[in-house]
Amino acid sequence: MGAPGGQVNDDGGPSSPTSDPVSRWIELFYDLIFVAALLIFSVAVGHVHPSSGIIWLVLVFAALWWVWFTTTLCANRFHMVDLRHRLLLLFQMLVIVLMAMEARVSVVGDSAYLAAEYGFLLLTVGFMYFRAARRSGSSDRGYAMRLAILNAVTAACFFVAAPIPEIGRLILSAVAVVLLVIASIAMLQRTDDFSGIDEEHLLERMGAFTLIVCGEAFVEIAISVSDATIDTVNIAALVFEFILVFALFTSYFDDIPAAGLNRRRSGQWALLHLVTQIGIAGTAVAASKLINLKISHRLPDFEILWLTATLAIVYLALAGVGVCTRRRPAGPLAVTRVITAVGVAVAGLAIWRISSIQMAEALPIFAVIVVIHAFVVVGLRAQTRVIDVTRAVS
Repeated sequence: MGAPGGQVNDDGGPSSPTSDPVSRWIELFYDLIFVAALLIFSVAVGHVHPSSGIIWLVLVFAALWWVWFTTTLCANRFHMVDLRHRLLLLFQMLVIVLMAMEARVSVVGDSAYLAAEYGFLLLTVGFMYFRAARRSGSSDRGYAMRLAILNAVTAACFFVAAPIPEIGRLILSAVAVVLLVIASIAMLQRTDDFSGIDEEHLLERMGAFTLIVCGEAFVEIAISVSDATIDTVNIAALVFEFILVFALFTSYFDDIPAAGLNRRRSGQWALLHLVTQIGIAGTAVAASKLINLKISHRLPDFEILWLTATLAIVYLALAGVGVCTRRRPAGPLAVTRVITAVGVAVAGLAIWRISSIQMAEALPIFAVIVVIHAFVVVGLRAQTRVIDVTRAVS
């Protein structure tokens, strides 16, 4: 996504996400709020009742993730780092924390506050794009203005939804979000003027968010063992979680950030990243629940199925992400990830059905699968290449 219309920074010179060091610090500061939000969501998922509330929490997180993504796209394309932009980010950060706090309460309560808060978030995104439209050259002005109007209209839908009864609120909110995502992705994928440097920056930003999600696993460990001692903690489960996170980290970062982006599939690439990140976070929460169990204990049914499902989802989503990159051939890596997902599912179902399998046998089975996958991916990646942008979009 190229620099729009000769845009300048606060000093009057050309601005880009890589040439302006301040923008990088601002982005990292903005990402910190999602560390806090992920922690709040993880704790809520671990204690939510009924269990079906997990789906609601995932949907709220996905909505917040979309705000992160569209805000990141705006910063990446239009390179705004001025004081007004920073104040908008600060306001977003406050509302994101409020939504994360409100999400758990709204599982069994009213979602009116969530709807109003999300409306304010979308309004800030719309205002960012409106400011970008005023600053941009003619080639980007229309794109920015369309996104500004789209986000403002969707924000209005949420403001209208807030005071109406719960069922109507949920229906209107769901329809508004779906239309927003579809329209935004359609506009993104019709945009061809990515520059190499901005594409690289976007890949780095998505990688940074994925790293945050991986890091959240260690936060889960810290929470789980905060009141424990070494003789009361399941060391095997602790080791398993470290191996699991490292294997997922290796599988992603040894491939995806360096694989480029097929710009005609940028929307799918982004949404599959969301699924991957939700899967990683869910896997971390499930694994952290094993820390305080005895190694001779049988894995609880819910934890077995939860860990199995989230881990399989991670590998299926990674297979899709890989297809949306410029790495070729994409088939072997995608097939390997699908096979790994199937292997995880088969192993998980076997552990669930066979009552004699205890944690001492169950965790090594999962560990072997993820470690083998990490080694295989490294080998397969060495046999691939990343094609240039022209051939990827032709």
